[in-house]
Amino acid sequence: MPTITFKEIKKGSVVLLDNEPYEVLDRSFRAKQQNKAMATVNLRNLLTNKVIEKNFQSSATVEEINLEESRAQFLYQDGDAYYFMDQETYDQFSLDKSQLGDSANYLKEELVIRIKKFNEKPIDIILPAEVSLKVIEAPPNVKGDTVQGGSKIIVLETGMKVSTPLFVNVDDKVIVKTKTGKFDRRE
Repeated sequence: MPTITFKEIKKGSVVLLDNEPYEVLDRSFRAKQQNKAMATVNLRNLLTNKVIEKNFQSSATVEEINLEESRAQFLYQDGDAYYFMDQETYDQFSLDKSQLGDSANYLKEELVIRIKKFNEKPIDIILPAEVSLKVIEAPPNVKGDTVQGGSKIIVLETGMKVSTPLFVNVDDKVIVKTKTGKFDRRE
């Protein structure tokens, strides 16, 4: 695996520290007059989701790794466990809600996603850019609501709450952007 210096690390890179994969969230450099330059790096452990900040000499090296990726289908949720099926091997596996974080808000049965693997073990998912979800709760529209400007909070089939325009009703399907968690359009 390639070894790089902390000067060469980019946001989004995946590196190996203490035999665990970390994603680089942010990095900055500072140099004092008679000291060597230091790299301050914010890292997220891809196994535990814990975020840490570490200081390194900017010339220090680290092993950059590429995680394996494959496609999987979301099957079902049981408590805090989310079950998936790898579409290449048909193996089933589960990820805990703490591993998924906010991504769990977008998972509905039969959704096809990409999974990241470290040492052939699934550790994270990559959602599509947008997801179609059914509205299960929406406050009624009130006479006098305007066509422009009004909004309301609705509840989607996954339990996620989203702000939408007033015209969205129960049983509508809406498109939500997974990067921002915001309503995009009604389907």
